[in-house]
Amino acid sequence: MKPVHATLIGIALASGLVLTAQADAPEDIAARIVQAKDEQSLLATWDNWHPDATHRVILKYGMGQADDVFSYRIADVTDAEDPELAKALEGYIETTRSVPQVTARSEDGVQHVTAVTHVDYDWQGYAGKMRQTDEFVFEPYLGGSVIRSLSTTYDYR
Repeated sequence: MKPVHATLIGIALASGLVLTAQADAPEDIAARIVQAKDEQSLLATWDNWHPDATHRVILKYGMGQADDVFSYRIADVTDAEDPELAKALEGYIETTRSVPQVTARSEDGVQHVTAVTHVDYDWQGYAGKMRQTDEFVFEPYLGGSVIRSLSTTYDYR
């Protein structure tokens, strides 16, 4: 076989693989993000986010305490560390985390994925349970499907 023929066959095979390769399903992307245990795992999902994606966080405490709610643009905090948040979470340890229960639905052509995870934690000697609900909204972008927004609720009630 001549080198030219081998090159042409290689190009044809590679093109076929590219055309038949399936992008990750939104449910798989959401599960990977929710199950990420460290910064490296999250960085591996960076190409699954829209450049203007936003994250809304809701902390529900109960006992008459008002919820904390804040939002930010994902791209604005990729390298930022919040010393106040680190201080507030001192002594917080997750003792168990369930596998997320992931559901998906399409609404007017927009893909929505919800992942619910149950967490047992210890916070400065207090053992408790928390329900984490992550609601992802996906949209088409550059030939794929990416996360446009994420709303995460940490429910300690």
